[in-house]
Amino acid sequence: MGYGAYHASHGAIGAYIKPGEVLLVGGCALGAAVASMPMHSIISALKSAKKMLFSKDAHVEHLIKEMVSYAETARRDGVLALESVAREAPDPFLRRGLQLTIDGTDPEIIERIMRIEIESMVERHKHGKHFFGMLAKFGPGCGLVACLTAQVAMFRNLAGDPAIIGAALAVALVGTLYGALLQNLVAGPIAEKLGLKSKEEAFAKEIILQGVLSIQAGNNPRVVEMQLMSFLSSGQQAAMPKAA
Repeated sequence: MGYGAYHASHGAIGAYIKPGEVLLVGGCALGAAVASMPMHSIISALKSAKKMLFSKDAHVEHLIKEMVSYAETARRDGVLALESVAREAPDPFLRRGLQLTIDGTDPEIIERIMRIEIESMVERHKHGKHFFGMLAKFGPGCGLVACLTAQVAMFRNLAGDPAIIGAALAVALVGTLYGALLQNLVAGPIAEKLGLKSKEEAFAKEIILQGVLSIQAGNNPRVVEMQLMSFLSSGQQAAMPKAA
């Protein structure tokens, strides 16, 4: 895209750089997005967006191996033996699930507690996607506002220097361009990525939930593995190393 802009402007790339238009389009879209959501939702959205955008991807294959390892420990040494490994589990959701199992909590209660946590997480993530979705939604409209603002200046100088009129028209078009870029290259893709990351995280937590319930039921580690492997595609299953 950068090359296309450079080529279209015959090397005058500065024609696309208008700080005033950036502030106008960005400020307009941000203000509209802020006005459309409660402040506490915006703060929650930005926090969850930051966490998801910069977090590592969940490797479900590794997660399944980890759950099978816990099942082997529980089968060999008893559920209480999980207490030491539960404290070292990297995922707080997994730690809580294992601790509930160690405490002898009823499986229905374990599932209810963990399911509520998954649903609450998904709901929080929706705020982040919604916020950036609003930025994407309002971007083109704010680009049009910038365009019309510049056109007012252009029409006031119709009888003046043609060079000034041309420059004003260029500024107007750049405002429209910024609005389209905000929607299609910035806010829109971020919103879609947040939605995808949320689904991936919920999927990983569902694997943890089913693994915890299977361990709590005292299932054979091989059964635990087969149950959790059913979450994977045939290609992912084939790529996983076989247990000895």
